[in-house]
Amino acid sequence: QKCSTQTTIIDPSTHYQVDETCTALPPLRESGTFFLDTRIRPGISTPDVISPSFRVGSYYPDKVQYHMAGDAANFYLIKRLVYDRKQLLGDGGDIGISIDIGANQGFYTYYLATLGLPVHSFEIYEPNYKALLHGKEFNPREVSERVHVYAVGIGERNGRFDMKG
Repeated sequence: QKCSTQTTIIDPSTHYQVDETCTALPPLRESGTFFLDTRIRPGISTPDVISPSFRVGSYYPDKVQYHMAGDAANFYLIKRLVYDRKQLLGDGGDIGISIDIGANQGFYTYYLATLGLPVHSFEIYEPNYKALLHGKEFNPREVSERVHVYAVGIGERNGRFDMKG
């Protein structure tokens, strides 16, 4: 089965068209409660490289800053886009939502939530999914409440498969 959509990020006047194949799919529900895994610890962004600072859950928290530093230009561009949009819309303007497909441990998920956007994150690989959920524990409540996590993958076909290569 294939869903066809028309999407855009920048133009809020675009109308989304979803065919009946998509509307017939069962609804996705975000993950609820979970058991804390003591192997997952907080990894912190480097405030002098990426601002505002945020945390993610990671099995390797000592490597988080190194990996984030490689994406510093992307974080800067995202912040610039979000701040420009906020300025354009003024106080109380709805800047929209963000969707993180293949969210991994949540670098972009928690950064976007820290900037004030509600984020819907999709991660199918179980260790990354668990780390992504733990990020909710390691961030302030107002950030965590903006994050909605789903243990599903997004693709052009509806089906079940495993992550074995």
